[in-house]
Amino acid sequence: MRSLGLILLAGAVAIASGFGPLHSLAGVMVSLYPPSLRMLQALVDQNISARVWDRVMLPVLGWPAWVFPAVIGVAMLYWVGRQAGKGHG
Repeated sequence: MRSLGLILLAGAVAIASGFGPLHSLAGVMVSLYPPSLRMLQALVDQNISARVWDRVMLPVLGWPAWVFPAVIGVAMLYWVGRQAGKGHG
């Protein structure tokens, strides 16, 4: 688990340095796989709600892309640290 957290943090650094620290998640997705946003929108619209796409997904897709792997990686490292403090590992 610790290794995965560190890999995610390294990925965040790679995204920030490769695409630029302010490049949006949507921009990175389109750069890597152009149809990805349309596919994601169809998935959200069909399985959740069109309102979720408009009110949640669009603002989130505007955030810097490095934020997502960084937050997940930090959360994983925090969780592993808490478990180690309890004697679980």
